[in-house]
Amino acid sequence: EIAKAKNFLEETKSKYYDEIKLRPGVTQEQQKAMDFFNRYNKEQQIAEKHHEVFKNKTNDYFTNNFEGFDFDLGEKKFRYKISNANDVAEKQSNLNTFVKKFLNKEGEVVDTVGYHKAIYAAENADTIANHFYEQGKADAVKNMMAKSKNITNEPRPQANGDMFINGLKVRAITGADSSKLKIKTKNNNN
Repeated sequence: EIAKAKNFLEETKSKYYDEIKLRPGVTQEQQKAMDFFNRYNKEQQIAEKHHEVFKNKTNDYFTNNFEGFDFDLGEKKFRYKISNANDVAEKQSNLNTFVKKFLNKEGEVVDTVGYHKAIYAAENADTIANHFYEQGKADAVKNMMAKSKNITNEPRPQANGDMFINGLKVRAITGADSSKLKIKTKNNNN
């Protein structure tokens, strides 16, 4: 008898679930909307969790013995120190802060050149730093070569001591044989 009762309950249970499935409850569109909403909420929670982890790592990076950003220039490395690490950490903890400089109120990119320049500079910081370092070295060598050859773009200095007396140019000469009188004339006969 117990077995018969158990079979009867199982049959009744399966009939009940079959009837529930046939009832018009939630339409397919409603089910799609609910699935989308649930998926969106779950993705938002995951994104918030990831952002919190990123903010914590950013704060740790800028507070634990942060001395500046290192740039690799081939044979040398240089460190660029920043004055206020907390401000930089706050500014860089959200990508929207960076991106909104290039957008208008509707969210459209209005400064395409600036955006691509900034993205390229961010992706190639060491390469750009190395370029300017090498350019600085080349300019320094060029200036040193020009100075060592006494090349100058300035006019030659005038000798001091020139005097004009009644149309004659007279110059005082000092040195080992300054007691001698020398007279130079120019013949201007045309």
